[in-house]
Amino acid sequence: MSILAAVSNGGPEASAAFAVIFMMVFWVAYIGFFVVLGLTSLAVSVLALISLYRNRDKLRAIELAVWVGISLVVTIVGPLCWFIIGRGKMLDDVRAHEQPTPA
Repeated sequence: MSILAAVSNGGPEASAAFAVIFMMVFWVAYIGFFVVLGLTSLAVSVLALISLYRNRDKLRAIELAVWVGISLVVTIVGPLCWFIIGRGKMLDDVRAHEQPTPA
């Protein structure tokens, strides 16, 4: 007897069929969540590393090494910290050096 037939007939077989359907849906959603989370983590890390590579001449070697380490070790949060904190601070420092001093 198929699962759908057991559900439509009711009885004790229906509750077992509901449990099987629930577990199938649960595991597909559970695995899907972690696949999406993993792909998001990979994408954000790659984008952060590309940004760090492009701005490597504006950072000291130790800063670059620390940001690369943070971006690789602390998933999702590390690269987001680079974009929010590190990159903004770096751009502010560059702008401060580019502005002419008043005479």
